[in-house]
Formats: sequence, C-alpha cells, structure tokens
Amino acid sequence: MAFESNGQYYIKGETEYIVFSEDYEGREKVDVIYKISNQEVWVGRSGSVKMRQSFRAGEQTAGTLESDFGSFHLDIDTEKVVKMQDPQKNRGSIQLQYQLKVQGQLTGQYFITIHYEEEQAK
Repeated sequence: MAFESNGQYYIKGETEYIVFSEDYEGREKVDVIYKISNQEVWVGRSGSVKMRQSFRAGEQTAGTLESDFGSFHLDIDTEKVVKMQDPQKNRGSIQLQYQLKVQGQLTGQYFITIHYEEEQAK
C-alpha cells in the first residue's frame, strides 16, 4: 500500500515529529503522529482507528488498537529502525521493519517506509 499526504515535520528539543492524515475510502480520516527520538519511534493514530505503537530496534514493545471491531493488544517485535536525513535538501526517511502480533496471534512481517520532504513553493 502506498499513498501521499501533506503534513508537517518539525523538531522540538531532540525529538522529531511527522504529522499527517490518512484517508481511507468510505471511512473518516485518521490523524497520524510519528514521534522520532534516538532510541525510539512512537506512532499514534486517532480518528476512526486509534492505535499506539512504539518501535525500538531489537526489542519487543506493547501497543493498542481500537476500532469498530473492538480493542486489541499489540506486540511489536522490531527488527530494524533506520533514519536517514538530508538537511541541505530538507528531506529524509524513516524505515521500520517488524513482526506484529494481535492478541498473541502473529499477523505477519511489516516494512514501513516514510519519505518526507519540504514542499517547493509554486
């Protein structure tokens, strides 16, 4: 799955934030926050889906998912977190590779890549 979205990128202290909205066909939008520090990437979603996840390379972390189908416990086994930046061109990317269990059941291996860059003036 791939999509593009406009959002915001900012730095507060030593933490970076990426904020945007996901639009799903037939559902209300979901607001997403990525909070990126040296040790962890934390993801929060709110709207028709509420989700909290954190990713730390080589560690297992817990999260939650709330949707129309109920509330679920998540176990996230993060294999890789890669952060790349090109400050001269105001762009970068985050890569997450992890296995996800929902209510103790393995749902699969996931790989997320987020590319961000400053929008050029028109």
